[in-house]
Amino acid sequence: MRKTLCLLPSLLLAACAVSPPACAPSGQWVAPQSLRRIADPVPQAASRPVVLLGEQHDSAADHRWQLATIERLYAADPALVLGFEMFPRSSQPVLDRWVHGDLSEADFLTRTDWKHVWGFDAALYLPIFRFARDYQVPMLALNVSGRVVHLVSRRGWAGVAIADREGVGTPAPPSAAYRAGLSEAMSGHGGMTMTPERLQHFIDAQLVWDRAMAEAIAAQRIHEPRRPVVALMGQGHLQDREGVPHQLDAPWECPAPSCCCRCVRPAHRSAGTMRTRSTPPTRAA
Repeated sequence: MRKTLCLLPSLLLAACAVSPPACAPSGQWVAPQSLRRIADPVPQAASRPVVLLGEQHDSAADHRWQLATIERLYAADPALVLGFEMFPRSSQPVLDRWVHGDLSEADFLTRTDWKHVWGFDAALYLPIFRFARDYQVPMLALNVSGRVVHLVSRRGWAGVAIADREGVGTPAPPSAAYRAGLSEAMSGHGGMTMTPERLQHFIDAQLVWDRAMAEAIAAQRIHEPRRPVVALMGQGHLQDREGVPHQLDAPWECPAPSCCCRCVRPAHRSAGTMRTRSTPPTRAA
């Protein structure tokens, strides 16, 4: 599978999101931009407290690559926690029930309102969700509701009351490159012209998205520092060390730490709920 790599304090592994001719040959790891072939980074990733796996949401190849990487990271450390951009924090109880084996796939997708909250083909993600259920790997909801992002995009961050922020703290200021990239993206979106105020509100909304996921990851690490977090999210949230990595690097404070996120706990392992696969990942030596 094609993939590119960035090494960061939190290791980022981003699946190739450019046209096939510019991607590495299948099964090879390459550096970003240069596409220079590099050594397999997964052993190094396994020693990191946070690993971010990028994706194009509709790419089956990206999700196959994510699962293959997760399996190897799990073999190195079965204590890992899986974080997901796809779920708002309000879905955490449903994720817990899924991992415990209490829900069918249909019930899981219905109770998380997958069709409306995320919308991409669930079949792309189900192999990863099944892996978490089969091996009792905790799943962590990283996102906030679409309502928060919508409010910020309309009013700007300062215009949204603290009570409506779902516990998200004030994002760290973005880099000039991040702002320029978002401005360019919006100017090229159907020739849309935005006032400075609308552009700032759009940037604020993106920052809240990044900040929410970074805070959820950081809170989980504080709660259980010995459990690494492997988080799945769109490539735009981690490319060039912007987005979530930038927010993770910045100091953060929660208005009310108890509502920042619901930190997950190890799933209860019992004969009644534990599922196994015929070919489990091999534990790393």
